[in-house]
Amino acid sequence: MMYTQSKYNLVFPIKDNRYIIYNTLKNSIVVADEEAITLIKENRINELPQEFLEMALNAGVLIPADLDELQFIRTQRKTSLYLSGSHPHIGLTLLMTYSCNLRCPYCYEGERKNLGGILTPEKIETILKFVLSHKTEKTPEFSVHVSFYGGEPLLNWHGCKYTLQRLDALNNEGNITKYFASFTTNGTLINREVIEYINNYNITSMQITLDGPKDIHDKKRISASGGGTFDKIIENMLLLKENVKKKTFYLNLRINIDKTNYQRIPELLDYLKDIGLSGINISFGIVRGNIPFSCNFHNTLFVGSDLSKVLPMLWEAATERGFKVQTRPNIRHIYCMYEKLHSYLIDPNLNVYPCWEMAGIEKYRIGKILDNGKFKANPFYYTAKGRDPTVFKECRDCVFLPICMGGCAMESIRRNGDPNGPGCDISRYIWKQGLEFYLKRKYPQLFKNGSLSSTIMLDFKIPKRRNNNAQG
Repeated sequence: MMYTQSKYNLVFPIKDNRYIIYNTLKNSIVVADEEAITLIKENRINELPQEFLEMALNAGVLIPADLDELQFIRTQRKTSLYLSGSHPHIGLTLLMTYSCNLRCPYCYEGERKNLGGILTPEKIETILKFVLSHKTEKTPEFSVHVSFYGGEPLLNWHGCKYTLQRLDALNNEGNITKYFASFTTNGTLINREVIEYINNYNITSMQITLDGPKDIHDKKRISASGGGTFDKIIENMLLLKENVKKKTFYLNLRINIDKTNYQRIPELLDYLKDIGLSGINISFGIVRGNIPFSCNFHNTLFVGSDLSKVLPMLWEAATERGFKVQTRPNIRHIYCMYEKLHSYLIDPNLNVYPCWEMAGIEKYRIGKILDNGKFKANPFYYTAKGRDPTVFKECRDCVFLPICMGGCAMESIRRNGDPNGPGCDISRYIWKQGLEFYLKRKYPQLFKNGSLSSTIMLDFKIPKRRNNNAQG
């Protein structure tokens, strides 16, 4: 059989004339010496040692010459979409209210937060009718994940409680197999009753956001009354840390960064460690320069090329202090909920949108849930759920396609004026740094002289993803 190199190989050098070949299609790596790299580049595959050849084939670094890798990706996507359609896992992002008790100057929602409204128990019952309409005799496994979102979801705590109680009842009655819930919250309204529900219902995670040390944060995440929010958020994070008893609950901290605060993030991390909050999961949110409501802040925002320098420094600072960060790339068959068949964002008026960034924008509404629990689709439903990055020219030819899968549809709208185009995420700027950071901690012997064979394959398992990407 004739072989050739995969078009989804990324190569970077380590030590002793050795290289890491990372294959984005298989999410695997091969460590190779300079001779092997030369033979692969020159397509002299038959001259490679048999052991290395077999390893590289298993890793997807080398492929049969007649394999169409783009068609392979399309088949994987179709399989994933089919399985999600035939074995429903319903993903609901419930926008409990558009209202928010903060006035962050860069908020992507802009004036949409003034839409207000709440999801009442009556509306929640209608949503649950809609959810159960997905269940058939052919779907014995029927799970529901609810992500409470806003605005600020805890402003409608009554609606959150009611939803959790009803999900628990449906689970106990056998109408759903299992349920999961998570919160994206600014953290100011957490109290002991919220913690009681975390302990007694299947709430698996909560994401809270900080914008730097107290003096910086309090200028960016401002209460509606004009005061700072840092002290209250810290108080509530400690309340969670001390009183949530479940090992299955994850507290995720998102730290928003731009040019005004990134150098002081280590100071914030020191403070969090000193007060006993080390060990939690941290992600760094990039305040984007193309959010129309942040136009006064463009000169403070990072461009993509900045991130390869800034983020490794922050990852290092976080891990040194005992925090957990996720940096390695991962395969995506579908980028996000925008394309998933059974994922919906539902607002207080029972309008349905494909993702949280599009909520409240009429032209991106994909439908409405009627009083009888039936879904009435809008034309944009088919635009959203039919998005296919494998037909976008820029994506078809891109080595990052398997780990980006076309990127964000809303980002494509901002860049291209249309959701059916590339909406590249930050992976293209930090893949090497993220992978290297991960490998140095997972396999430190890779980066030490002479301590590892020059031909070794390391396969990655795709981890379970958590919802850490909301701007919140």
